[in-house]
Amino acid sequence: MITFSEDALALVGEKQSPVFIDVPYTLRGCCFDMTECPAVRFGEPVNSSGYVRQDAQGVTLYVPSCLSGNDSLTIRMRSLLGFRSLVIDGWKLT
Repeated sequence: MITFSEDALALVGEKQSPVFIDVPYTLRGCCFDMTECPAVRFGEPVNSSGYVRQDAQGVTLYVPSCLSGNDSLTIRMRSLLGFRSLVIDGWKLT
């Protein structure tokens, strides 16, 4: 279940746009794999075939199939130097 914090819901309400989570990028090396935290963006994914569409607290949300099994994801707002964006907490690959 994906939830939005109150400040994230307010930001989504201002933008009046669906939200999607990028597919996590994995850097593969000879001895290790490192997966970056996926970005959260406004709009719809360019290719929605690898996504699951959900309704989370009244927000249309597109979640990559590889993250759809996670139990406790939270999307919250981050503010840095006056720029506001959405970030995800609690993600892991399944």
